[in-house]
Amino acid sequence: MSYIIAISSSKGGPGKTNTVANLADYWALKGKKVAMLDSDPNKNLSKWYNKKAFDDAFAGVSLQTLEDEEQIIDAAEAAAQEHDIVLIDVAGVRSRALLYAAGIADLVIVPAQPSEDDIDEAINTIEAVKSAGKLAKRDIKYRVLLSQTRKGTIVLEHAAKQFEEINNIKIFRTTIGQREAHKQARFYGTTVMRTEPKSPAAEDFTNLGKEIDKVLKEEAKLQKQAA
Repeated sequence: MSYIIAISSSKGGPGKTNTVANLADYWALKGKKVAMLDSDPNKNLSKWYNKKAFDDAFAGVSLQTLEDEEQIIDAAEAAAQEHDIVLIDVAGVRSRALLYAAGIADLVIVPAQPSEDDIDEAINTIEAVKSAGKLAKRDIKYRVLLSQTRKGTIVLEHAAKQFEEINNIKIFRTTIGQREAHKQARFYGTTVMRTEPKSPAAEDFTNLGKEIDKVLKEEAKLQKQAA
């Protein structure tokens, strides 16, 4: 069974593309066939992927750069036929790209820094995901990923409370810390999953990947029971 995951943010800085790249390597290193679709007009994922300064960079991960948001549905469905995981890098809420990607996704991940502006934008993104669900006539599963975090800080606790208690929005228990290792890996066109697999930076994404695996399996079980 294959899964389609859309990662979207309407605000720069929360690590959307970093999340796509590291999750892709997490699953590839577990032997999964992974496809990444770059639908963001900035094409940062494509620039990163095409550097490949190391021989094993993104081994087992394919990339398709989409020039038109209208390609998203067909490209994702085609990729899902030949891959275990399809990750879509999607721009913000003010484009049809998110509606298309969310409409076919098994899960939408919304990265957000623990800041007031990011919280507001994440909520806007989730509203767009809900709209996509209405168009697709199904509930679309989504989670907020708190990123660029410093554990134990008041702002992190406040952000988690804003999402879960005040806005009733589920978040991942895993957070992605603010670490220089990600910038270094990206400079060489690879990820910390390969350059520093035992580092705290890689551990963040390993834990996130495991959490996503659990969410997807639970959803697949529910769908099977419903059928």
